[in-house]
Amino acid sequence: MKFPALLLGFVLVCSLGIAGYIHTRRKQELQLNKQASFLDIKFRVTRDVLGEYQDQLIQSNTQIENTKKEVDTLTKDVSEVKIVVEQKKSDAATCKGDKKRFTDEIAASDTEKKHIQDELVKEKSQWETEVATLKKQLEQQSTLCKYIDKTSDEGKKLCNIIDEPQKPEAKPKEPVAVEAKAEQPKPEEKKAEAPNAEQPK
Repeated sequence: MKFPALLLGFVLVCSLGIAGYIHTRRKQELQLNKQASFLDIKFRVTRDVLGEYQDQLIQSNTQIENTKKEVDTLTKDVSEVKIVVEQKKSDAATCKGDKKRFTDEIAASDTEKKHIQDELVKEKSQWETEVATLKKQLEQQSTLCKYIDKTSDEGKKLCNIIDEPQKPEAKPKEPVAVEAKAEQPKPEEKKAEAPNAEQPK
């Protein structure tokens, strides 16, 4: 009787041990499943985050490349602008030199113009003086012409009397020639009367 009871007790104890072991393993399995699912979720999230980081990295690299290209372009533009600025500076210096040269030329022209104006004024005064002298001489000659014989050559020279050229005519009769010679002094008398008309001035 003792052996079957012991065997039954042993079997019960083993069953209880096996049931406890199985229960413990199930708990461990549940925990491991929970951990596995958590790690899977974590892995997926990490993978997604890593994918986003990779996308951002690619975008950042693209932006860096574009920025490098823009920097290169700007560097070229800056070098070209520097060349243009140097040219403008050279042109400005040239313009300043030309301006100074033009200013000097204008000043020289003004000086020459003033000199010419002074010379013109001097010449004008000389001409005015000469004209006044000539007028006085003419007045003196007109006064002297009253008392000078205008038929003589010297009188004609002094009084500026010019003989008119005689037109060729048919030979007139002698009485007509005599009358012409008798009437010849009349124009001289009119010229002698002309200075008398100028005396009231």
